[in-house]
Amino acid sequence: MANENLSRIISHFLHSQTKNPDVIKLGVAIQNQIESNGSTAIKSEVVLDDAIISGDGTSGYIVQKDGFAGFRRFYNQEQRIKTDFINAQTLILDKEAVKIAIQNVMELLDLSYPKSIDLQWQACLSCLQQSRFILTGGPGTGKTTTVVRMMLLYLLLNKDKNIALAAPTGKAANQMMHSINLQLKDFELPDDIQQNTTLKAQTIHRLLGYNNQTNKLKYNKDNLLPYDLVIIDESSMLDVSLTDALLQSLKPQAQLILIGDKNQLPAVDAGNVFADLCRLFTKDSNNDLSPNLLDAYINNQTDEITSNCYIELHHNYRFSDDSIIAQLCSAVSKQVSHNVLDLKQQNLLSWTDPKQKSDKKKILENWYADIEDDETAILLSAVNHGNNSVFELNDLAREILYKNNIYYNGMPIMMTHNDYTIGVFNGDIGYMYMQGNQWFVNFMIEGENKRIQLSALNDWQQANAITIHKSQGSEYDHVLIAIPDNDDLKLLTNALLYTAISRAKKTITLWGSDDIIEKIIKTSENRITFLK
Repeated sequence: MANENLSRIISHFLHSQTKNPDVIKLGVAIQNQIESNGSTAIKSEVVLDDAIISGDGTSGYIVQKDGFAGFRRFYNQEQRIKTDFINAQTLILDKEAVKIAIQNVMELLDLSYPKSIDLQWQACLSCLQQSRFILTGGPGTGKTTTVVRMMLLYLLLNKDKNIALAAPTGKAANQMMHSINLQLKDFELPDDIQQNTTLKAQTIHRLLGYNNQTNKLKYNKDNLLPYDLVIIDESSMLDVSLTDALLQSLKPQAQLILIGDKNQLPAVDAGNVFADLCRLFTKDSNNDLSPNLLDAYINNQTDEITSNCYIELHHNYRFSDDSIIAQLCSAVSKQVSHNVLDLKQQNLLSWTDPKQKSDKKKILENWYADIEDDETAILLSAVNHGNNSVFELNDLAREILYKNNIYYNGMPIMMTHNDYTIGVFNGDIGYMYMQGNQWFVNFMIEGENKRIQLSALNDWQQANAITIHKSQGSEYDHVLIAIPDNDDLKLLTNALLYTAISRAKKTITLWGSDDIIEKIIKTSENRITFLK
């Protein structure tokens, strides 16, 4: 209904601007595409001549260019993003200072000198030279390890500079902080470095000072962020408008690092920024890894040292080559469905297709029984309602774990709407506990515990099961993925399944038919944008 209303609003507006029915039809088609799959453009071979259409985004409301059409706002945002990254500055560094910083980081982190080109070091040293840098890689490829080295190198070279850590969601920001702190907890760092590496990660909206009352940002092109380096994690979730706002808020000399997995689900809102930028720069990336930047700095290379603004990590440090999770991620991202089916036939993957509630309950009882007290687990679904849904899985978990009680000590709950008054937001997860005769919920917000009385929370649901979209930015030891047997659902794509699988650190359990899983693996979500 909301989509139909918005399309009607667009139609009425365009009727007030033009009498050309083809232009009105084109505008409504663009809006429908934005709402249905997040594309910011559609194919449009027939060029229309009208005052509200331009070919370069300088006027009107619609842009038609190179066989595509989209709204001027998104077109201009994507062009600004592309221009910003393509025209990024290459910074001049003090080679001797970089050499000393490398040696210090190796000593601080107890690292040995690699025998060949190490992509993590390539990324660390490349980002120092680039005002814009993109790092991508699958689960376990060492993105967090690389970020830690990046931060240490940067702080050793720029002790008076300010760093900001952020992510699109609160869950992703918390995971970012947790992962960085986990990497550093066993090392003795100098006090000045220790202080700067315990920065809080925050949401990008909070970073930019979003005001829900005015729907405006505190930081923008007229009031720039005070930071010299901004690091964004889980960048696959960036939509085009938020990315544009972030770029416009940066100081002219500020550096920006985007980190993410290009194969994960794109943003909920319009655009496909991270994957588009990865495609844009792939041709200039790891295909030419010369020079070895570590060698160049350590061996005092006198020539100019050049680097890339994009690197993709490939080697998996978390999983062995025969790991089921690694094999699944590879097969799904490459859309090789028979490899996944082979794993099932070899009994290497826990993959069933239970239909009856009693069968599902029995499987879940055994699944929960095998999980240790210090391990984490999550049930994931593509949909909120229906067969193999979040609602059904939470209902089963409540029977098994909480004796059908709505309130229970340790029960996870998730906010379903933003509450700016209390300071908890859609997707934030907390845990119930009883104190005295009242129920409270403990949330982890930007690295700090936040205790809130349950009665003060209006919009929440049990969160033993959540949607795959909501799971982005988090990871769990054990993951059960339930896929509805409905191949008409447009959201069932290989990116969705890949995102679900890549949440797991130890085991994957899959519910779904062979046919639906095979179809999902072969189905791509191809968002059309002007950023490609």
